[in-house]
Amino acid sequence: MIIRGLVKIVIGIALVGFAVIELGSPLWTKAQLDGTAHNAASDAAYALGRSNNRDQAYAAALDDTNGDGAKLDEFFVDDAGVVHVTVSKQAKSYLLHNFEKTRGWYEVRLRATAEPASP
Repeated sequence: MIIRGLVKIVIGIALVGFAVIELGSPLWTKAQLDGTAHNAASDAAYALGRSNNRDQAYAAALDDTNGDGAKLDEFFVDDAGVVHVTVSKQAKSYLLHNFEKTRGWYEVRLRATAEPASP
């Protein structure tokens, strides 16, 4: 009787833990990616302000995203000199990414902007 109760408790805890990890993964990835996106935009804006070279700004943004396992999907500098970046990362999933309705939860994309500092 006691063993059966303990087994039920252990299984219940395992199921709750699995659900927390599975459903929390996109939120955790989004929180990490937010920092990555803002760092990439800021570093690119800094590089652009120092060198006025868009290639160096792009390289700075790319360096930030690659270091965090993210992907730099979009990079551009608008006419006002504002750097825009879009980064993405696949959130870890063991089960729900296999279903069409929940697959999008695990494809996390964020945008960030930054302006070069005035000299």
